[in-house]
Amino acid sequence: MARELSAEEIQVFKELFDSYDTDKGGNISVEEFAKVLSQSPGKIPTEEEVKIIIQEVDIDGDGTISFNEFITMMTGQLYPPADEDAEYANAWKQFEPSLKGSITQSQFRQLMAGLGESVSDAEVDQLVNNVDGEGKLSYKEFVHFMKNRDVENDIVNGYQ
Repeated sequence: MARELSAEEIQVFKELFDSYDTDKGGNISVEEFAKVLSQSPGKIPTEEEVKIIIQEVDIDGDGTISFNEFITMMTGQLYPPADEDAEYANAWKQFEPSLKGSITQSQFRQLMAGLGESVSDAEVDQLVNNVDGEGKLSYKEFVHFMKNRDVENDIVNGYQ
């Protein structure tokens, strides 16, 4: 999962965005983005190339880059971040719609694969056997596992 941006990082992005948004319209137009790119070192992109770049980051389809789309483009992570708990609940509901029951080890592996997360046999065994002794996992334990796993991954990745 993506880490949360600090207020200082958002402020830096806002200042940069505002410098690109020369007409102060709240969005970066094709023309404004082309001007910024033409001032960068290297080959100056054509207007068509600029339009293609904007289309790739224009989430709402309005033909411009909004501040949220700008941060998404600059960081490579959706801004504002999607609600993690909603993502977990939607994935869980594929196997157990009420969120009150439990799932098997096999279902847990499928759920993790659906989230694009790899999970080791040791992680599954430790998690499931520590929870209820029946080889199943509750939604509450799943969310706890995911949130703690994200923190550990962020710490480890910070040192690489």
